[in-house]
Amino acid sequence: MTRRLLRKLLGGVSILLITLTLLEVAVRIWGYAQPHLYDPIYRPYDRTGDIPYIHKPNLVDAQARGLAVINTDSLGLRAKIAGALYGAKQPNEYRIALIGDSCTFGEGVTRTEDTFAQVLEDTLNRRQQAVTVRTFNFGASAYSVKEMVSTFQSRTPDIQPDLVVMAIIPSDFNLARTPRVDEEGYLIDQKLYRFSPSGSMIGHALRHIHLLYVLRGIGVRWFVSSPDVGQMIARGESPETYEYVRQFRKVAEERGLPYVVVLLPRLRTTDWGAMSDQLTRDRIAYIDLSSLKNEFTDEQYRASRFDPHPSAVVHHRIGEALADYVQHQPGFTQ
Repeated sequence: MTRRLLRKLLGGVSILLITLTLLEVAVRIWGYAQPHLYDPIYRPYDRTGDIPYIHKPNLVDAQARGLAVINTDSLGLRAKIAGALYGAKQPNEYRIALIGDSCTFGEGVTRTEDTFAQVLEDTLNRRQQAVTVRTFNFGASAYSVKEMVSTFQSRTPDIQPDLVVMAIIPSDFNLARTPRVDEEGYLIDQKLYRFSPSGSMIGHALRHIHLLYVLRGIGVRWFVSSPDVGQMIARGESPETYEYVRQFRKVAEERGLPYVVVLLPRLRTTDWGAMSDQLTRDRIAYIDLSSLKNEFTDEQYRASRFDPHPSAVVHHRIGEALADYVQHQPGFTQ
């Protein structure tokens, strides 16, 4: 290799490094990657293979996805008090298990007090004194309806619930959306799993490069196809995975537990298509909260500029609406 060619090569590498550095600085200022950065807060679930991961128990002020700062209790559930223990249900206690995805977990909601699970508990306790209401947030990022049913079967018996709530969005019917968990406690998309380094200094360093999240978003959008379940539901069609909703009802009925399926509001539309009609035909207890979207502008609804999850104000409205529903259910205070 001649000296002249070597200089050209080094010059090209220098320009590339400077360009990448400037792009990294620009992305950091832009803030796009911030909702994607989080601590290794997940671990595999060992009771059943149908639940790939849960949150680690006893976390204290951990950084979760969507800029949320969380504690987890002894069960690995998002909670106000880190490491909280519950014991057997007391005679004057009413327990509600909430099962869902990142919306239920409260991704994008910084304070646990502002999640609809906690707002539901606080609102019901403020409105009456006959029972002490305690909510248990089993929500986890990217859970599908499959993981929700398995959570109902495998995890909720530990808390002896009086009511089980399954809160869903259309994407939850896509089983391929649920990622895997690596040995450190990070989630990795099923389609990108083999390309994601794990358990190495390189992998740890790559997670802190903000530019990579932009490139990943572009790559997933253009090169990774996934079924648009939302469009299917809007057309009045029911996805095959709707069968998991029927299974949810079956588990509840077998255990003699009151339950309800909650159709959460969505950012882009206020319509769940014919899903409510299907639930009615199947005699599945449900509450449609999609109209709550009408109360907010898109800016008010979004958790942050780059995060379409429901914001804290939307969570408060969902929690209040659920409290209205629960308060009028037979057996709530009897």
